[in-house]
Amino acid sequence: MNSGPARPSLRPLVDTALLSGTSPTARTVVEETHRLYEHLIGLWAPGVIEAAHDLGLFERLAPEPATGDVLAAALGTDPQATRVLLDALTAYDVVTRVVGEDGTVTYALPHRLGESLLPDGLYSLSGKIGYDRLLAWDAWRNLADVVRTGAVTDDGSRSSNAISTAHYQSLVRGLNFWAPPIVDVLAGALADRGWTPDRRVAMVDVGCGTGIYSHLLLDRFPGLTAVGLDVPDIVPLAARQSEQLAVADRFTPRQGDFWSEDWGEGVDLVLFVNIFHLQSPESARELMRRATKALSDDGVVAIVDQIVVGGTQQPSVQDRFSWLFAASMLATGGGDAHTVGAYDEWLADVGLHRVALLDTPMHRVLVGGWA
Repeated sequence: MNSGPARPSLRPLVDTALLSGTSPTARTVVEETHRLYEHLIGLWAPGVIEAAHDLGLFERLAPEPATGDVLAAALGTDPQATRVLLDALTAYDVVTRVVGEDGTVTYALPHRLGESLLPDGLYSLSGKIGYDRLLAWDAWRNLADVVRTGAVTDDGSRSSNAISTAHYQSLVRGLNFWAPPIVDVLAGALADRGWTPDRRVAMVDVGCGTGIYSHLLLDRFPGLTAVGLDVPDIVPLAARQSEQLAVADRFTPRQGDFWSEDWGEGVDLVLFVNIFHLQSPESARELMRRATKALSDDGVVAIVDQIVVGGTQQPSVQDRFSWLFAASMLATGGGDAHTVGAYDEWLADVGLHRVALLDTPMHRVLVGGWA
């Protein structure tokens, strides 16, 4: 549901109206250099936000506003350095800053950001921050080396980004926030295919992570039952969250390797969320093949991923994000943002075809059915 105008995702750091040059050509060069510089200092944002997270600043600030000195005393940090960090967070609209009549500066964590920044929120970014600390910062530093050699394994084959269990545990807890708008779109597509709240339908969520997509769909469709497949270290997260969201009676967490485990049969929906960008073309075809073995006669496959459409001079927001996401996959071990044409080929190879391709924030949803 649209709750009103969206807040700008990034506040400009360069006032381009103040730029000048000795000639139109010089002004253009100066403007473009400022634009590129603004991209380069993009690392400041995760730097200050993640430092505040590591220090426990958000948890200290959540109950009530405080001055920098009070926060420094509570955190055991240097008062001046704490004030610098708080002002930097203010520049990114992460905390608010109020100057009193006596000049005292008080900082507060906006209530709307609490669930995003505190570790126990359903849509908390804490896991994403932990992943950055464990892997991403160092990985980005070495991107040039990966571009020189390619993301390949010891035998020369293309790497499929075999993220470690520890990194995966951290990351999946930090990406729940992607789910609500995606589930809105997917639920609409399923309703268009005849799904009603009371219709008895079944789904399998392949590589379910926390299970958030299944859980939100279970809330939308009371007649739905879901099986979530993932590795033993991850499935307990999905089981606990299903209880938290009161859908545990219809959600079956199943531990195992989805490359070898049976996915069942007569399934109305096989769901893949952020699975295909980790795959090579060969493994992607195998996933499609396994999906068809599980599907019912009128079942569908839904793929939620960074799917590139391209074909225009002005790339869409989704395509731009997909290209950058592919770079992050390359930096952290391999993977890619596959084109819609590639998906169409993989579907056709197993007797399926694309039914719909739907835009969502940072993702597209591809729905495939029997040809």
